[in-house]
Amino acid sequence: MHPDSKAPNEVQQKKLCDMLHLAFVDIRMLAASGHGEQASDLADAFHNLPHEIWRDYFSISFFRQAFLAPYVRKWSGGPDYLMMLDEVEKLS
Repeated sequence: MHPDSKAPNEVQQKKLCDMLHLAFVDIRMLAASGHGEQASDLADAFHNLPHEIWRDYFSISFFRQAFLAPYVRKWSGGPDYLMMLDEVEKLS
């Protein structure tokens, strides 16, 4: 487990769900515009989130490091998911 592992509070869960919603919209737009690899990478970055945000072992830092940061390093532009996650973290 990571040092910050804990279930997000209700406000954080809502914000994480908002991020997931935005990611789904982004995936749809990327796929429709012929950017399948980027859409796939974004889906990979978010695919565990719906399950994990309800668990006491969820770690914002691990989600950032293992999933979001690699996506952002590879693909610039689009929504600033790392900034959104920083905002979620501040709500603890």
